[in-house]
Amino acid sequence: MFFEEIFFDSKNEIKLFDSTEGFLYGNMFKNEYDAYKNYKPLIITANDEKSKLLLEIYELDFAMNDLSLYLDLHPDNDEVYKLFKGYADKLNMLVKKYEELYGPMELCSTDYSKYQWVYSKLPFKGGNI
Repeated sequence: MFFEEIFFDSKNEIKLFDSTEGFLYGNMFKNEYDAYKNYKPLIITANDEKSKLLLEIYELDFAMNDLSLYLDLHPDNDEVYKLFKGYADKLNMLVKKYEELYGPMELCSTDYSKYQWVYSKLPFKGGNI
């Protein structure tokens, strides 16, 4: 759980899930979430360090994407942008850590002395997520 603050804008109170809860509920905004018939999301657990790191990357990536949609409509909300920037900084750090340990996450990752993409064991080739 990265930030657990409640943010306000000039018109409405904004209550946000943290990145883990937002990922599970598919929505960062508590006041916009409407559960379907008492639906409780499945808690996702990682079974090893690689999966744990990847799950945290997915959570932060989701949070940034959802917050960016809000910021597209409310670009002057400095508090939400501060949260977005904090998630971005942490995401960049975790992606760098992941790539140092396990190889490139994306085809455009070029911080290597030679082409590495083909050496990573991808999930559809028998690797774990």
